[in-house]
Amino acid sequence: MKIATISQMKANAANLPDELGLAPLFVTQNGKESLVVQTHEAYQHQQEKMAFMTLLLNSRKDIEEGKTTPIDDFLSSI
Repeated sequence: MKIATISQMKANAANLPDELGLAPLFVTQNGKESLVVQTHEAYQHQQEKMAFMTLLLNSRKDIEEGKTTPIDDFLSSI
């Protein structure tokens, strides 16, 4: 886990994209957690994971509620 103060983050801002990769940077202010900084690539990756997890949760809910179709019926419909 990478941690830096706001001053350290500002001083090193130009290098952050190369240094962070997919790992977030936790930024503190006055000794307390204040921000989490991540690259655009890391953010996109995180959003894709969240979208996939949402699909899985919705699918599980559909199964629990009986909102399913037999595989043969599905395959014949496509």
